[in-house]
Amino acid sequence: MPHMPKTFFFDTVSLSNFALAGRLDLLVARYGPKAQVTQEVLDEVSDGIVAGYTALRQIEKAVADGEFGAAGPLSAKERDGYRALLQFLGAGEASCIACAQSRGGTVVTDDRAARNACAERSVVMTGSIGILKACSLDGTLVPQEADEVLQAMMDAGFYAPVSRISDLI
Repeated sequence: MPHMPKTFFFDTVSLSNFALAGRLDLLVARYGPKAQVTQEVLDEVSDGIVAGYTALRQIEKAVADGEFGAAGPLSAKERDGYRALLQFLGAGEASCIACAQSRGGTVVTDDRAARNACAERSVVMTGSIGILKACSLDGTLVPQEADEVLQAMMDAGFYAPVSRISDLI
């Protein structure tokens, strides 16, 4: 496997895609504590659970059990960047970008506005499609399995720009 950055800041949508598809295990295995979850993302996950998406409890459990890292509170400098991002992003996406920009690391998001903000700030990013493609390329999943995970994500409501990971390989 190629060298991976030290930290990946996962937003709510990207974590939810894997949890709702029943494959959060892929993120735990691939990233472990390198997957950082901000308090703002955890708050959004809690909102999702309250709204009836009980599969999201897996995310809270992964953080509580240390399978994912807790990003810790935002510094004063990060809060400044966070507040500026809140003008056009949700709290989860804004916190991930503020952390990645300050601490170094990759933002994991499927949100178009968040991806645009990353590009404007030269923050490295990936998303659910990129992760599934990487899992196919490194042999974690065969392409057909990646296609099935993507389909499960779409069945749960994810709007994907592609319909098959195998077409990208």
